[in-house]
Amino acid sequence: MRRKPPRDTIARYGDRIVEVLGGARGQRVMIRPIHPDGSERLSAVTLTSLQPLGGQLF
Repeated sequence: MRRKPPRDTIARYGDRIVEVLGGARGQRVMIRPIHPDGSERLSAVTLTSLQPLGGQLF
């Protein structure tokens, strides 16, 4: 992704599906990974680490 995605966008970060929560400092965005066990962790990652989600989620 070249520019910051809108809030509540679903994207891929490595092998995880994440929800974009908003912008952070510089070229980073805050994300919330969606874990199978229901736990939530917030992280700031670079835009180049995020990949757009394909046409099919599963």
